[in-house]
Formats: sequence, C-alpha cells, structure tokens
Amino acid sequence: MADLGADACACGRDCGPGDCPVSRARLGEPTRLQQVLERFGAESGMRTFQGPRFSSRYFVWGRGPALVLGHGLSDSLESFLPLAHHLADRFTCVGWDLPATRGEGLNRLPWIRHRDLADHLVALLRHLGLERAHLMGCSFGSTVALDALYRYPGLFDRGILQGGFAHRPLSGLQRWLVRLARFARRPVMRQMPKYELFLRKGNGEGFEMRDPAFWDHLVTSAGPTPVKAVCHQALWLDQVDFRPRLPDIRHPVLLVHGNLDHLVGPDCRETLKRGLPNHQEVVLHGCGHVPCYTDTEALAAVVEQFLGL
Repeated sequence: MADLGADACACGRDCGPGDCPVSRARLGEPTRLQQVLERFGAESGMRTFQGPRFSSRYFVWGRGPALVLGHGLSDSLESFLPLAHHLADRFTCVGWDLPATRGEGLNRLPWIRHRDLADHLVALLRHLGLERAHLMGCSFGSTVALDALYRYPGLFDRGILQGGFAHRPLSGLQRWLVRLARFARRPVMRQMPKYELFLRKGNGEGFEMRDPAFWDHLVTSAGPTPVKAVCHQALWLDQVDFRPRLPDIRHPVLLVHGNLDHLVGPDCRETLKRGLPNHQEVVLHGCGHVPCYTDTEALAAVVEQFLGL
C-alpha cells in the first residue's frame, strides 16, 4: 500500500496532521503471519457448528463485545486471522465459513438459498449465547451482513461492509460459465487452470510491500474451496438485490473500500451510500480488494475507531 507519511490522510476523511488512524497504523510494526498463527493456535482453534440447513467451521477468539466476521466468495474464515489478531484484546471475534467452504455437505448446496446464510449466522450466535454483536461482512459477505441487519435488527449494534455491495448480478456469459463450472473435473479452486494468475488479477493490489507469507496465506485460504461451492455462491449473488432494503437498515454502518479495488467499483459504493441512512465511509488509499491480507493494521484501526474502542 502507499506510504503517505504520518501527517498525510490515507482514509479519505481529510484528517488533520497526525490524526489519520490509517497512516498511524501503517507506521507501526508490520504484522508477522507466523506470530498470528502461533497465537491463534495457543488461544483459540477451529470448531464446527451444525446449523439448521448446513454445518460450518467457526472460531471464537478474544474478549469483549462480539464482532462477527463473514468472508467473501471463494475465501474462508482463515482470511480473518490477521485482523482478529489485532482485535482480540478488545473484541470477541467470531469468524465463520460459508457452506461447503472445505467440502463439507457439498451435496446440500442445491437446497441452500442466500437467506439461509443469515439464518445460519443467527443460529450460530444463539448457539454461542451471544445476545448482541457487531457484524462485519467482506465482499460477498457484505450481502449476508445486509440481510442479517435487515431481518434481525435487534441482534446487531453496528455493521461494517468492506468491499461491499447490495446488488451485483452476473452477466449472461458469467452465468453460463458458472453453471457449467459446477461440473468441472478439478474439484477445488487451486486446481483450476491459471488459478493464481486469476487470483492475483483480482486481489493482487497491495501485496508488493507485504511479507510474501500473506500472499501464500490468501492462496492457502481460498485455494481449497470447492469449485462447486464457489459456483453456488456466485449464483446466490446473482439472485439477490438488497437495494430496496437499504433505507430500512438504521444501524450505524461503516463502508470500507480500497481506492485500488478492481472487483467492486464506484457504482456499488455509491448505491450503498445513497441507500443506507446512517453510514460512514473510509477509503483506504493504496489498498485493493483484500485489506484483511494487505492492510491488516489499517483495517483494524478503522474498525476499532468506528466501534468506539
């Protein structure tokens, strides 16, 4: 990401000299992925929750108010480990997987609909005895967050949408390719032709100044996702349009975007800004679509600031 210096604003809010949380966070000690994984192994671990329609992995890490973390298309809950590492001293971070992210219950995918994802999330919160929580959704996960905020408003205090959108249908060609890819002989994403090139084209911005272990972490997190699961995620996405619901979501919502995000463009951002009546916006300058990997420290800083801790 771009190094603008301690006195320059890097969050798009015209902060005064030395006041920008993003610039300050970027000047701190860079996150070491190995330290993150070792700490997670010592303090938490992966669990499995059998929900009403499907099972999923999840983790609970930290102490304080609950912050639920939902990942994007093709990714997994491992994407949130670096972020949770920075937040676990102040929040109980709950990461969870979309259905069949690691291949469990692939045969159930045709009977799962998008609305079942928010229902599963709420069932998980009740299983954990959490009466209220903050909610963060990244990319595809933002649509699950919007659905949960709309249908279960009393369970959530604040929302964070990173790289988010309310409506992003597939083109006719994309829809045909996705339906065809469900029958691909290569079962997981990392086995698809030129997968890493495809991954870098959409998510590569910001890794240049990062420890190479973070790119490997992205490949490791997203690569094992079954192709069939990703196809169903894309088809769920094709069917949802939350634009009419946005004015009824009264929670404070933070919109976080990277100005180098090539996957979610300005039109999607403007739709959220026009529709959500109580929103704030942060633009991470020099950042692409996956700040959980490339700009972890800055993302943690704006999350903490928005949640008031």
